[in-house]
Amino acid sequence: MQFSCAITHGVISVSPSHSSDSSPPAAALPAEVALPVSQPEGHPLAQRRGIPKSWGQTSASFFTQDTVLPHELIFSGFLLVTWLRLVLKQGMLHPLAALFLACGLGAVAVAVWTKLAPTSTRWRVRLLYYPAMMGVTFYAMTATVTALGLPLVDAKLAAWDDALLGGQPGLWMERWLAPWLTELMTAAYMIFFPQLVAVPGAYCVRSLEKFRWCISGLFALYGLGFLGYTLLPARGPYHLITFTQPLEGWWLSSWALPLFNVASNGVDVFPSIHVAASFYLLGFDARHNRRRFWWLLVPCVLLWVSTVYLRYHYFVDLLAGFVIGLVGLAVAWACERSRTHSFQNGHRT
Repeated sequence: MQFSCAITHGVISVSPSHSSDSSPPAAALPAEVALPVSQPEGHPLAQRRGIPKSWGQTSASFFTQDTVLPHELIFSGFLLVTWLRLVLKQGMLHPLAALFLACGLGAVAVAVWTKLAPTSTRWRVRLLYYPAMMGVTFYAMTATVTALGLPLVDAKLAAWDDALLGGQPGLWMERWLAPWLTELMTAAYMIFFPQLVAVPGAYCVRSLEKFRWCISGLFALYGLGFLGYTLLPARGPYHLITFTQPLEGWWLSSWALPLFNVASNGVDVFPSIHVAASFYLLGFDARHNRRRFWWLLVPCVLLWVSTVYLRYHYFVDLLAGFVIGLVGLAVAWACERSRTHSFQNGHRT
């Protein structure tokens, strides 16, 4: 006896077919035996036919809702390292140690909560947890540096500029000081804040898949940047260098520059996250929203120049910012290429 096989709707059908061979069958078989074909976990066919998860456990399904995202590892690494340093310096019960530990546990809790019911709403809450945690840890940084007993390293950063450039770019720019240019540089510096909110926000509303990629790269670089703040805290050239001319502008700079100084945590210099995040979001838009990329290209270049013109950053801060910005882009593009986080309940989002 011979057998014929057919695959229909994910099921292998095996049935006997008679031939001229007159030999009796060795054993009786049912007229048709249906064997389920393994389907990826979350595949609609697997759900409809009730196929066990283990039958469809593929590499793609492994990297869906069950996977920790890259930025969660990197930012949690920053939290863990800072917590350990505080515990070793101040003890387990220090309030700042408790704060960093709570932030880390919160990240674990929201990830588990999302895994239990991976809806699009829960995914967005999980991703938006990091901007909220970023704000908390940013303004805890000043007290953290004090608790760790770290000195400011402005002199070291200025020395690195001297070694690389033979001088201080902030001093060189004094020859170009003008009220209209100070206004322009102030406006360019301010572009960072709407860009940081609006660009990820647009992806959040329009595509959860791209929002995951965007947040993964953005908060990978934030984790590295915040670690830099606690390893090499500094206040900036306006604190260290004696300039011969003050920054003079018109109404915008007279209102905004004092506000920028108040909003700073006093140690947020190396690396420049203004440069890193704006460069990263510009690069992400170059791939996913080319029109917005062209709209923001020149303003972002002016933003990078403004960080030195306004005396907030050393040149090496900008270099470090571009480096961690590239790391962020590499993280986002790795997520996109692997398609590891592109499925939601068996469908792309």
